[in-house]
Amino acid sequence: METRHPVQHTSKETSAMSTSSTGAVAKARKDIQAESGASAILTFLRRWGTILVIILFGVFFSLMSPYFGTVSNFNNILFSMIVSALLSMGLTYVVAAGSFDLSIGAVVTTTSIITALLIPSIGWIGATVVGLGAACLIGAINGILVTYGRLSGIVTTLGVMFLLGGVNTYLSGGYQIPVDYNEAVFRFLGQGRVGPIAFPVIILVAVFVCGYILSTRSKAGHYIGAVGDNPMAAYYSGISVYRWVIVSFVLSALFSGIGGVLLTSISSSAQPVGGQGYLLEAFAAVFLGATILGKGKPHVLGTLLGVFFLYMVSSGMNMIGISFATRQLFNGFVLLAAVGANAALNREEIHLKFI
Repeated sequence: METRHPVQHTSKETSAMSTSSTGAVAKARKDIQAESGASAILTFLRRWGTILVIILFGVFFSLMSPYFGTVSNFNNILFSMIVSALLSMGLTYVVAAGSFDLSIGAVVTTTSIITALLIPSIGWIGATVVGLGAACLIGAINGILVTYGRLSGIVTTLGVMFLLGGVNTYLSGGYQIPVDYNEAVFRFLGQGRVGPIAFPVIILVAVFVCGYILSTRSKAGHYIGAVGDNPMAAYYSGISVYRWVIVSFVLSALFSGIGGVLLTSISSSAQPVGGQGYLLEAFAAVFLGATILGKGKPHVLGTLLGVFFLYMVSSGMNMIGISFATRQLFNGFVLLAAVGANAALNREEIHLKFI
């Protein structure tokens, strides 16, 4: 029988194998470091990319116009975005719950008209309470139809939007409703100033703080987010899914109602279609805001920054002579880009559960 001897490697062969192994390890380490570096950059861009874009636009417009970066223009941007910001923050809750609300603009108009009509007879406080109550009722109806009625959120709120359009035309007669300013306090709500700051901006900040606490520090915010993430898991965890979807619609309508009251005070009148122009802006702001800080989910802080970005760019474009039509195209582009960015952040398409 042939005897097999173990293979003996020469010192040169051993050295070559060792060198080859060391080279492979070094290459693997470089690959890992490169991947880690790319991952770190991607993580940074996901978290701060939108903020960087906002800053870059601000720097660009400041260079293009000497008036853009002034305190006066900053105050003007904040003042002009008030109604849109209120609508957008309210819409954030509905989108976070997994649905859409297309009726927010019509709710603004309805609240504005009701408030303007009732001020002469019951005063601004009573008119405001009735207007906001009507807004909350509309939100509750939307939520009930979407949940217990098992209707599409898009179709339901679109139908309510058209219904409210008819109601608004009937109540206003299709004409502007002027507000009698014997009510000095109501006038101050929309036109007063505290030092250099417009009082509506103070109201916006107060509403934002309340909305932020509600969404991040309260049971309601936690449950609404859980329902939007996975309604079945929320249900089996003991969360009343339908209840919190309805609450999200009521909050959306309430924020829109506050916007309607302020719009009435700011403009000294109620317009039959005063709130319809804010709808696209609101959705663009919500989805853009979801990309801020890399969350990939709607949140009130991101939404407010999203609104600010849209109005900042609009102000800058106006100062350098870009047309209104182009600014509208930009808003549409931002909405599409924001939805795409959200899909990338979530590594999947955005699925809304109650659309």
